[in-house]
Amino acid sequence: MAMATEVTRLEKLRTLRNANIDAAFSVAFSTLSTGAFLVGFVQLLGGGDLWIGVLTAIPSLMGLLQIPGAIWGRSFSSFKRFVTPGGAAWRLLYVPIAFLPLLPLPNELRLTLLALIVGFASFIINLVNPIYNDWLAEMVPGDSRGWFFARRNAIGVAVGGIVGIIGATVLDAFRGRDAAPMGFFSVFVLGLICAAVSFTFYLRMTDLPRENPVRQDLKTSLRAIGTPFGDKGFRKVLIYLVIGIFGQTMSGNLFIAFGRESLGLDFRVLQATALFMAVGNVLAATFWGFLADKYGNKPVLVIAGCLVALNPIAWMICRPGADVFNAAVLWSSHVYMGIAWAGVNLCQFNLILATAKPEDRANYLGAGMTTIAVMGGVAPLAGAALMAVFRGSMPPEVAYKTVFGISIVGRFAGVIFLIPVVEAGARGFGATLRDLRNLSPRGVRTMRAVGRADQGREEAIGRAGRERNTLAADEVLRALNDPVPRVRRRAAAALADLRDDRATGLILERIENEPDLVEEELVDALGRLGDSRALPMLISILGSPRPMLRRAAARALGRFEDASTAMPALIAAAEDSEDPDLRRVALQAIRHIGDPAAGEALIDALIDSHPSVRIAAAEAVVEILPPGAAPALRASLLQFPDEGASEVAYALGVLGVPEDIDLILQIAERSGTAGRRRALLGVAHQLQTEPMAYRLMLREGMPRDQALLELLRPLRRNATVEAALHAYSQGDDRKALQALARIDSALEPLALRPVPEAFLVAAPRIVPK
Repeated sequence: MAMATEVTRLEKLRTLRNANIDAAFSVAFSTLSTGAFLVGFVQLLGGGDLWIGVLTAIPSLMGLLQIPGAIWGRSFSSFKRFVTPGGAAWRLLYVPIAFLPLLPLPNELRLTLLALIVGFASFIINLVNPIYNDWLAEMVPGDSRGWFFARRNAIGVAVGGIVGIIGATVLDAFRGRDAAPMGFFSVFVLGLICAAVSFTFYLRMTDLPRENPVRQDLKTSLRAIGTPFGDKGFRKVLIYLVIGIFGQTMSGNLFIAFGRESLGLDFRVLQATALFMAVGNVLAATFWGFLADKYGNKPVLVIAGCLVALNPIAWMICRPGADVFNAAVLWSSHVYMGIAWAGVNLCQFNLILATAKPEDRANYLGAGMTTIAVMGGVAPLAGAALMAVFRGSMPPEVAYKTVFGISIVGRFAGVIFLIPVVEAGARGFGATLRDLRNLSPRGVRTMRAVGRADQGREEAIGRAGRERNTLAADEVLRALNDPVPRVRRRAAAALADLRDDRATGLILERIENEPDLVEEELVDALGRLGDSRALPMLISILGSPRPMLRRAAARALGRFEDASTAMPALIAAAEDSEDPDLRRVALQAIRHIGDPAAGEALIDALIDSHPSVRIAAAEAVVEILPPGAAPALRASLLQFPDEGASEVAYALGVLGVPEDIDLILQIAERSGTAGRRRALLGVAHQLQTEPMAYRLMLREGMPRDQALLELLRPLRRNATVEAALHAYSQGDDRKALQALARIDSALEPLALRPVPEAFLVAAPRIVPK
């Protein structure tokens, strides 16, 4: 067979599409040839629990051959040349099984032949399985395995569920005419047709060359078998698989047997459970794949494993004779089961891939899949043996349910053994759970809308940020490279809300690669994220020729907890009288950083002609308290008695002396309500009454009067205080303040200039400390 030396990405995509169709019909073939139909055929031949357990266990025990199969297969330079003979033989061996229902042979002989053929077919397919999986893994990038294998599993389960219903309908139709053998023959033939279709699409898959075939002698091969088991990290995965798979599979086909024997359900009802499970699988597969790619397989497997552990409960609450109730419980619960199993099946396989050494992946896959297969064989035998033991001491219904209860315990035990497993790049379980605890249908809709290329994408990105929908973070990160500018802007803002660890690096990369396309939202996002890696870039943007970017950079620097390295650049920006908006934002950033080195720049800005600059400078002066600022504050008030003066007046109250109170009151007199109150708080600071004055200002009407009465209650017998309160209640602020000034001379400036609400500043002054 000729093999291309290099396979393009498009050829790989076509091959993976053919592989998925192959998988779909292969699952359909397995559904019609094994599972419920095989159990039914065994029961038709008079086989009991042990025969069911043996036929369930044989294929799994043959999984031991996956390790030598992986070693043997690695010696081939072609994946396909090794896999094809085994895949063909596996399908062909089921041809004689199709005719067993019609052969006039003793039942024991037919059961024996069935076991031998199933065993030989399993022997062959398990030899080639690890190489087939290695072939697929070679074509799927590591960060897309969750997405691909989730889709692959969903397609297989959906097709298998539909075909299973068709098979059950055919079988029940023949059973209704007392022609069960012909019914099983028809179902098995239908399975062979699916096998032929499956193999047709398999043959369309493009082969890959194995770059470094590994040819080993027997001794080296035997040593290679032990390599995965000697890997300390991978051994933890194998231990989990031993415990986890045992719990997951110990009930084996006993669910079907329980449904037939104890509940009396026909095949259509039982196969419908597979269909409903397929519905759940299809609904959840893509989502599980997304979670696995985003958080890693381990934390997602913990969640899915806990969900799977609860599955047997649905069977345990079923009761004989309640056909409608049983069907309703099983059909509805199997949607949930499909959701849970979709996560477990996907993450268990991908966990093996993720923890395997790439250069020896086939061998690791063989070890992992062998462990799964062996435990999948041993556990059903143990379950069947338990069932046989329990039958002797309890009714069959109770015996079945006891085994199901034990399997629940086993499944939870498996999850515990998953905890020590280490998966590179996986998020912690706690972090994953924190992201998922707020998961809601609205959040899922938002996540999907973010990924759509339509008119709602921009709004969905913004909504993802506002709702802190961390599940949508990957799509929002990709939107940074959206061809539509407004989408890029919205993505930058949303990333700042999401606080994704990867955002800073991607934004910096975008700014470096396309500096002419940088917009304020990107710069602002760097500030909101607060990652110190962004400081050098923001400092450089302060020198941008674009004013809006300069201002955005200064604003962003002001958000950092420690931006001391940016102080020289910010001080230079604060001294730039050419750009008042940049100067204002730089002053605000300096105020947040609180570096005293900027004192001179702050004092100079107090004399700026723009009110917004003076306000920012005054606010910074109050925070940093630079020495020598008071004279500049007085000069500013005398030179610029405008709307910016009230903030400067407050600053003078903080840094000035009592003699400055009159100047501050002059500003309060000619200011509006907010400005007046701000200036009065400056007076209050001088009088050491600011906290109480502020609380009184926040009240209005009767609540304010009541607060004043409570404040002055200790002085209620003081006639001067009573006179002050009386004057205040009549609206005579001058007389009220004069009364208080007689008690404390520091209040005389307020009595000489009775500004509205000045009484609120003065009253706390006379209260005994």
